[in-house]
Amino acid sequence: MLQKLLIRKLAIILAAAAAAATLSSCSPVKTENVMNKDAELSISSSESSSAEELVPEPEPEPEPEPIIYVSTLSPEQGSYMIIRLENVDAEGVSYTDFLGYERSFFPYDGAYYSIIPVKAAAEPGEYILSFSAGDFEYSESVTVAEREFEKQYLTVSESTLEETLESEAANAEFYQKTGNLKSVFTPTALWNGAFRNPLDAEYKVTTSFGTFRTFSNGATERHNATDMATKGGTPVYATNSGNVLFAEYLQLTGNTVVIDHGLGVLSWHYHMRSISVSSGQFVEKGELIGEVGTTGLSTGNHLHFGVTVGGIFTDPMALIGTEPDLDFWKAEK
Repeated sequence: MLQKLLIRKLAIILAAAAAAATLSSCSPVKTENVMNKDAELSISSSESSSAEELVPEPEPEPEPEPIIYVSTLSPEQGSYMIIRLENVDAEGVSYTDFLGYERSFFPYDGAYYSIIPVKAAAEPGEYILSFSAGDFEYSESVTVAEREFEKQYLTVSESTLEETLESEAANAEFYQKTGNLKSVFTPTALWNGAFRNPLDAEYKVTTSFGTFRTFSNGATERHNATDMATKGGTPVYATNSGNVLFAEYLQLTGNTVVIDHGLGVLSWHYHMRSISVSSGQFVEKGELIGEVGTTGLSTGNHLHFGVTVGGIFTDPMALIGTEPDLDFWKAEK
């Protein structure tokens, strides 16, 4: 009986040992599979990282080349030229133009512009226009084209001369009140399309722009406007929309109205019988601003009509029926 018990215990012990052996033999297989998967993940990750490192960085976009457009390199006496700069930061850039005047650039239509007027008295011939904006430098020869101007002798009564041209008080008043107006610059165009004639009535040009005039007392001047003679009381209209900068009586120029049309373009009206607007008022193109008269330094009913561009008087009649051509560059493309 004892022998049978011993044999039975031995059988149990052997069965347990066999089961343990079986478990022990399975374990390495599972461990090996896990290790292989980790290795595969590690290799895959390494290959992915290596592939990412091989992808080249995108090259930065090249800076666009500066572009300059110039409306003309041969402006006529009494006209102006326009510069357009693209892909150049000209903010705050100022320079001296070829006639010695300080100029600057203003932002407009996604670029920078500068307007250079040429006075009627400018000597014809070649000049050098140069300026720099950051790394951009420009230098070019400009030829001021000669224009034929008229000559005129004007007889004025002694009393009128004494009260106007020969009066220190009259001249001081004029320059004190209007001297700073020519430098006014509104950085947006206030005009609306083409400029119109300030008169609807028939008129005669008695003195054209740029005329070299000699007065009966021997004084001379370069006439900076166009004199339009017509009946007294004829309505005078704003040639385009803008802000009225000045609307007062002056001893030298009589009833005077100056309108700012933006971007340095101003219109000037002298010798009117009456004024229909006031300083600070915004006027639309064609709005009544006064009546033709003969006040101030005048010998008869007429409108003295002038236009300044960038502080210089230019031919006003060249602007009638058109506007400053800021789109000139499109024709060059």
